[in-house]
Amino acid sequence: MADKISLKKQLPVEGMTCAACASTVEKTLQKAPHVVSASVNYATHKVTLEVDDQANLKELKKLVKNAGYSLILEDEVAKSADEKLKDIRRKLVVALPLSLIVMVLSMFVGDFAYKNFILLALTLPVLFYSGLHFFLGAFKLASKLQTNMDTLIASGTGAAFTYSLINTLAPGWIESLGLQVHVYYESAAVIIAFILLGKFLEERAKSKSSAAIEQLYKLQAKSAIRLENGKEREVPLDEVEIGDLLIIKAGDRVPVDGSIDNGSGVLDESMLTGESVPVEKQKDDLVKAGTLLKNGTLTIKAENLGSDTALGQIIQMVSDAMGSKAPAQKLADKISSIFVPVVLVLAVATFIIWYSLGSENAFAMAFVNTFSVLIIACPCALGLATPTAIMVGVGKAASKGILIKNAETLEKPKSIKALLFDKTGTISKGKLEVVLEKLFFEDGDRLHLLSILNGMESQSHHPMADAVTQYLNGKYSLLPFMINKVDTVSGVGLKAQIDNEEYRITGLSELENLDEEKSKLVKELKTEGRSVVAFWRNEELLALYGLHDNIKPETKSAVEALKKKGLHLEVLSGDHEAAVAAVAHDSGISEFKGGLLPEDKLKYLKEVQQKYGPTAFVGDGINDAPALALADLGIAMSTGTDVAIESADVTLMSGDISKISEFFRLSNLISSTMKQNLFWAFVYNVIAIPIAAGVLYPVNGFLLNPMIAGAAMAFSSLSVVLNSLRLKVRK
Repeated sequence: MADKISLKKQLPVEGMTCAACASTVEKTLQKAPHVVSASVNYATHKVTLEVDDQANLKELKKLVKNAGYSLILEDEVAKSADEKLKDIRRKLVVALPLSLIVMVLSMFVGDFAYKNFILLALTLPVLFYSGLHFFLGAFKLASKLQTNMDTLIASGTGAAFTYSLINTLAPGWIESLGLQVHVYYESAAVIIAFILLGKFLEERAKSKSSAAIEQLYKLQAKSAIRLENGKEREVPLDEVEIGDLLIIKAGDRVPVDGSIDNGSGVLDESMLTGESVPVEKQKDDLVKAGTLLKNGTLTIKAENLGSDTALGQIIQMVSDAMGSKAPAQKLADKISSIFVPVVLVLAVATFIIWYSLGSENAFAMAFVNTFSVLIIACPCALGLATPTAIMVGVGKAASKGILIKNAETLEKPKSIKALLFDKTGTISKGKLEVVLEKLFFEDGDRLHLLSILNGMESQSHHPMADAVTQYLNGKYSLLPFMINKVDTVSGVGLKAQIDNEEYRITGLSELENLDEEKSKLVKELKTEGRSVVAFWRNEELLALYGLHDNIKPETKSAVEALKKKGLHLEVLSGDHEAAVAAVAHDSGISEFKGGLLPEDKLKYLKEVQQKYGPTAFVGDGINDAPALALADLGIAMSTGTDVAIESADVTLMSGDISKISEFFRLSNLISSTMKQNLFWAFVYNVIAIPIAAGVLYPVNGFLLNPMIAGAAMAFSSLSVVLNSLRLKVRK
């Protein structure tokens, strides 16, 4: 019997509100027939499914729907992250002002005619428009004997609202029971508003999780110019076939992987290698999809299309790396999985016990104590524990130039054992600078000859030429030197005819057969990993310039700080080995690797993870995106590409790597504050619920008034917020 073919699909899931929901969907799909594996990522709201060829996706969709969620198939349109965010914003716009009015009227304005009816009217939209999804979610789960944070929110606010509604509509009955009329509309409204605010902030961070893939897709050309019978014709990219001859003009992105059939030009391959220096290409050289032709015209022969191109593979690697992350299990949801059923059971038990006592006011006491339990056990503190710490902590981090993507990121630094740096633009400036100048002519000719050099280089847009002209203009007062014609010699450099003399600018490839002194200097420059610019008059070498991508001013101190934390540090780069060695040495990092493509970086990252444990990666280029996504902690420079930033967990403003140590410290502070908040919220409930249930009544006759229960609940929330605000003053 032939083995069944296994198919892998990644599909969106809608309706999940917490990690417990993701777990429910995952378990539902794992039990389904013909499903090999199912992994739900709550952060991206997607499920990675591996099914055999007999699987019926529509049947799987029904199973997920029966569990209370929506599986979006490939031919259906999922609700976009922006739409979800707009939906929460609309609800928040209603909830925040109305809950504020309700709170002010309840706490700071005395009794007046129809006050409770006005509070009721103001609270209704908050609960049954802004907060309706909490109640619907709790009802769906209850019908399947399941609970989550929605259950806590719905039971707490529902209890406060129901008790208040009875007091509003039947105050006489409440008084006839010997009870004081009191409403808790402000508790119900404020809880919904605060939790929605936290959800809005969470969704806003998560909405960018797929932007990395979108940015990569933008690099793909939409069409190509195909050569047909000697004529150029623009065709859609999906019509291009292997073997087609395509024309690439200056300013165009290469649409497919291929080899140059005719022409030459300079290509910006930074999206692939991460290196800022463009590369000269000529006949038979390979070109990659997504790279940008800076100048020249190329005719290329198509060899790899679509997902088989280098760009397509990078897109797939980023997608796989992001999907491979396990869904974050929120601590609050872990607590609620035990806590919610216990609270509900205690509330029912409270009513039964008090009612069965058979005293004169048995029903009234049972009613009040039951609602006291639900009001005091309201998850306001649990709901605020994480969002408030994140709001304050992330705001503080942002003020220090550190942008944190989501709450899960805050737990990561404490486990990191190794940290890998990309070279260009991360620990180095990503900009060539002249570090050595050696002139081989008389001082009297300096002004004339260097003006010629400056004039020739100023007509080139190559980064090495820019570095030389910037150096010359900064050091010397040169004369403006207009040169009628400067020719580009492919693979060599520049040349110009001036006063019957040929002047040339070349690189290392032309530096042969020199005298001993000059050969020694060239060898030293090569050993140090310097790029070299040579200036010639006919066959006479006039000057040598050594160029280097210098490290950032803060790099050395930042590396020292990270070493003190006991981290294993390495430098990785697509640049040649000598250049990487020079930058690593200047930075104080002993281990390095050069000549790495994106797939090489990814492979090496996995090796480091196996050898040392959880590993962080710091980068800034498109080529770093797969490694940033797969690393246990991805850190991007804000000076880098959007794709790198969106793939990372943390973004450092101004590309300042000295902020890495600061992020490690801040993340520990924020993480510990969240845990303190959750611990307090949980312990508060453990102590307060028994008191609300009347456990002290046999001892000293004490019964908790629902008003005090509401105040206690408010205090528990306030204490969580105040604890979070301490982060603002922590240094």
